[in-house]
Amino acid sequence: MKIKLLNKEFLTALNNVGKVITAKTIDPILSNVLIRVDDTDITFIATNLEQGIKNTVKGDIEIEPGELKETVLPFALLREIISKFNNEEQTEILVTSDKGIIKQGTSEYKFNCFNANAFALLPEIEEKIKITIPMKILKKLTENTIFATSKREESRKEFKGILFDSKDNNLRFIATDSTCLAFSNFPIEGIQEELFIIPWKALDVLGKVEVKEEVIDIISDKNQISFNTPNVNIISLLINGSFPPYEAVIPKEDEFYAEVRKDELLPALDRVEVLARSSTKKIVLTFSAGNLNIEAVLPEISEGKESVKFEGTAELSVILHGEKLINGISHINDDIVVFGMNSPLHPIKIKGKSDDSYLYIIMPQKKSTTI
Repeated sequence: MKIKLLNKEFLTALNNVGKVITAKTIDPILSNVLIRVDDTDITFIATNLEQGIKNTVKGDIEIEPGELKETVLPFALLREIISKFNNEEQTEILVTSDKGIIKQGTSEYKFNCFNANAFALLPEIEEKIKITIPMKILKKLTENTIFATSKREESRKEFKGILFDSKDNNLRFIATDSTCLAFSNFPIEGIQEELFIIPWKALDVLGKVEVKEEVIDIISDKNQISFNTPNVNIISLLINGSFPPYEAVIPKEDEFYAEVRKDELLPALDRVEVLARSSTKKIVLTFSAGNLNIEAVLPEISEGKESVKFEGTAELSVILHGEKLINGISHINDDIVVFGMNSPLHPIKIKGKSDDSYLYIIMPQKKSTTI
């Protein structure tokens, strides 16, 4: 088997499929990349058994009768070499029964091949659900929620995913780790009603791969999901579980409210959080007489305090996880941040003043509790 393709496309394909290859794997062959060809297409495949990626590119292909049409090569070494080749020149791959030879100009590198039959196949998805949406919308919904998922291995599986909730001509992404909740919504006329949980790792991969297309097809069969463009396919298992009833967590009414300029609030929080992250991670917000005081204490070392103006009825003090508060506010696409509150221990609702497409809920902390 002999393949020629532009090195830039070779490297892009390797970078894309490499997003699912992990340093630690129970099966050593999963640290490699499968290369498969047909008449005009070269397909690169990688998997970690939970997520998989296929990236197809065009190239010149020569296959003699009886020759194999696929091989497995070591990913890390291959990518490192290809990344140092000239991107604007052609790179050649020669495959024998046991060797893969990579050539460009006078450069030549040989790798041992692995048996392609031992490589885990990506599952075929029965197309029971198909939704087509703009790529930028899918990525924005993901960015607005993925930070609120739990990254802890011991967490409930539902907390390690993002709820895909489409109904009433709206697509909603919701994520929670039980201490905070992020909600992002985008109207899509005629979208079919569906509800499933996508692993955060799958959506993280989607946000990192390089694709040129402006729209993406989402295909699911209730157990698996695939994000498809003409050249890139990302496949993942879905999370089989019951997502918490998020609508019950969102306060229906707020006894107190405060409106704060985002460009004043975020820098102040960032500075105070420097102290908080070194100790309890807590930030104290005190709303009183139009002033919002932001404080953190590093016991026996230092303390910090900031003050910004607010408009509203709030007259109370709350203790919040500093980093989680900043994460939630940073995704608000509005000049004015609105806090909706009922008591120092009830969930706090945070949103933009004129934008209802994004909502963040954060649980206050007790004075005696550390995170």
